[in-house]
Amino acid sequence: MAMVEVNHADVAWLYDISVLGDACSLTFIRGVDEVEALRRLGASEDDIHLYTSDDCPLPEAVRAWQCGEWTVIIEVSDERLVDPKIMDAVSAGTEAIMIFENINAWSRFEYLADGEVVASFDPAGPGHRQGNDPDRFVEEMRASGFDPDIDIEESDTEADAPGFTELLLLAARLTGVVLTPEIFNGPLPGACVKS
Repeated sequence: MAMVEVNHADVAWLYDISVLGDACSLTFIRGVDEVEALRRLGASEDDIHLYTSDDCPLPEAVRAWQCGEWTVIIEVSDERLVDPKIMDAVSAGTEAIMIFENINAWSRFEYLADGEVVASFDPAGPGHRQGNDPDRFVEEMRASGFDPDIDIEESDTEADAPGFTELLLLAARLTGVVLTPEIFNGPLPGACVKS
């Protein structure tokens, strides 16, 4: 996976509370289109409709956008896509990157391949990584503002410590998918899916 050049300004707008709210997840799935991505969450074709960001029924609905070989699922909630069973289904036969932040400002990065966690970390302690190849993205983490040598006990608790914006940057650099306000506002295919 080659790192794509993306800068902080390309993704920082997404972290505005008026855009993603105070809990959200973005999941990038390789090699599937929007309809298949939504099906993997349990939607049928009859459930899929075009939604703008204004008319999308939240938090029940998720939207999807395809860019090159990746499709990103946009969820303004943190409940569905952090479920391991759903992540297994989403990454079945392919790879997926999931980033999320919950209402308590706890965030996480996970990279899965065919249901297996390959690399996973909490931005509060990027030195404590998990998965069967936890060091896979160390170079990309550094380039995105994380210090892979800092553990949770040693992490900086200042407001400017790396967090969700840096996760957005890391995911964009790994996938080449950069949401713009025009794309985000849609309309995009979406569906109401049960948690």
